[in-house]
This record gives sequence, C-alpha cells and structure tokens, in this order.
Amino acid sequence: MNDLLKKLSALFKRLSVREKFITLLFVFVIIALWADNLTDRISTLNTVHSATQDDLEYFQSRLDQADYFASEMDRALARVDPSKTYSAIQLSGRIDTLLRQASLAGKSDIDPVKTIEGEIFNDHNIRVRLNRISIAQLIDFHKLIAAETPYINLQSLRLNANRNNREELDARFEINSFELINQNPQS
Repeated sequence: MNDLLKKLSALFKRLSVREKFITLLFVFVIIALWADNLTDRISTLNTVHSATQDDLEYFQSRLDQADYFASEMDRALARVDPSKTYSAIQLSGRIDTLLRQASLAGKSDIDPVKTIEGEIFNDHNIRVRLNRISIAQLIDFHKLIAAETPYINLQSLRLNANRNNREELDARFEINSFELINQNPQS
C-alpha cells in the first residue's frame, strides 16, 4: 500500500498545475457523489427505522389491549345466538323465502353466495336483483330484511327507474350475513 501511495505521489508531482487542478476536481466530484449517495442511504435507513418503530409501537399497543379485545369479543358473541346464524345455503334459502313473502320471487335474480372464511365466523354475501317492482314492494322487502337484523344485514341498495315505466324500479341489493363457527367443539 505504501508503494502505491509513493507511485501516485510521484505521478501527481510530475503533473502540471492545470492537470493537478483537474485531477483534484475529479477526485472532489467523486467524493461528493459518494457522500451524497451515503447521505441518501442513511436518510432512507432512518426513515425505514422510524416507520418500523412506529409499527412496533402500534402493534405493542394492540397486544397490550388483547384482554380488552377478548372480553369485547366474548360480550359480542354472548349477544348472538349461534343457532340463528346462517350458513351460505341457509342464507340463500332464507332470502328466497323473504322474496316469496314479499311476492317478488318471479321478479328476482339471486347470485350465488360468496363466502369469506374466518377463524370465528364466516362472512356470506349475496346479491339480489329485482326488476320492475313498485316502491311498496321495495319497502316490504326491505322491512323483511330489517327484521332479520343482526343475522342478515343490508350492505347496499342501488335503485334505478325502469326505462319503460317510471313508476317501476329496478333494484340491486347486496346482503350480508355471518355464520358463527363452533368455538368449543365437543367430542
């Protein structure tokens, strides 16, 4: 290493003033670029470290509240009768029954149930399209669904006036239900 420095020093001394200036300028630019890159990396590292620290604090606060969340879940589950929750097939059948009660079976189109499975409950969603119904029929069907709360819930309702008859509506219901999974299976 010492030999290399001696050779570079000897080479530098042989250069003219102009060549020394350009060489020093080149070395300075390289060092400046390297320092800028290093500063960017340190800044990014600090940002990531800070974000990770914030995430850890958030998750720790949630872990500290685990007993509270567990007790709230137990309270919520105590208010729900598992025998009244609907499986995907039962939900489809119950919606069909409600449509028949509202005399809308011939004017309806029911999509298949979509299910999102979970550890505590399964979330079921179904879409129902009603074509050419009156406002009274819409209200009757809505009341039937509302009577099923909290086991069946109306997520959204989209209404359009029928183009041929402005007194008739086309409606699209998105209905949600949940099915409690047996938490204490008995052998």
